[in-house]
Amino acid sequence: MVPAITSLVGFSGEIKWPLGQITLLVKVGDDEHSISAWMDFMVVRSTFPFNGIIGRPGLRKMKAVPSTTHGMIKFPVTGGTLMLRSSKIVLVECAMISGPENQPPLVNKVKEERIKVAINLEHPEQTVVIGSDLTEKTRSKLCNQLQRNLDIFAWTPTDMTGFPRHIAEHKLNVRKGCQPVRQKKRG
Repeated sequence: MVPAITSLVGFSGEIKWPLGQITLLVKVGDDEHSISAWMDFMVVRSTFPFNGIIGRPGLRKMKAVPSTTHGMIKFPVTGGTLMLRSSKIVLVECAMISGPENQPPLVNKVKEERIKVAINLEHPEQTVVIGSDLTEKTRSKLCNQLQRNLDIFAWTPTDMTGFPRHIAEHKLNVRKGCQPVRQKKRG
């Protein structure tokens, strides 16, 4: 294992420093039909039930085509194409392993309806979204408060004065010495 030089940022914005980075030979498939590729993994302490997550570089090495809509992945192997399908049973088993506090709800929650409100009468396209379960009096107070504080909303990048550029600017985290790769445009 070698030391990791970058941090990982989770979906909720938490920053986690890996214990290190390791390169492993990954074999997917059975004895007859399989594909192997060397992949880099970041080693972290985590409570998640997953043993490993293969990212885009790993999928590219396997020449895999994932489809989250269909819950499957296809990749070429000697003698044809291998297709792996996910199962909801696996997801439930993973949730059971991780504990009841991390278990996904079995019944879908009813999605709260939201209302679009134009708070700037001069620009009706500038809207905010508020919950529909508010009373008429509370909704009115909220809209009045938002209208009194229109100057805090940034509708365009030019409205964000006083912020450093690095906060709103996109930067690619590219390893030094690696040549850029041009990929086909995705729709």
